[in-house]
Amino acid sequence: MEFSFDGKNYLTQVMEASEAKTLRFYGISGCCGVNLGVGLDEAQKTDEILTIDGLKVAIDPQVKDQLTGVTIHAEEENGEMGLVLLGYQQKSC
Repeated sequence: MEFSFDGKNYLTQVMEASEAKTLRFYGISGCCGVNLGVGLDEAQKTDEILTIDGLKVAIDPQVKDQLTGVTIHAEEENGEMGLVLLGYQQKSC
């Protein structure tokens, strides 16, 4: 997992504005298994904690494999900026 230039800049701004210190990836149980959730939240005891490009990232072990080869990017859509996970393949039934 890595950040694009735009992804890192956007996330840095959002984290500073919200005073959040950690980007957390976690599992959400669904009909097809565990899906990926993401938020600005404190790490849990079982999370793997990484520092990527100076940003603290916590990863729930359930979803670690889903993040292999993913680039965290930021894009504008309908006038709103948001994070995009390039290379992420959502599970489907």
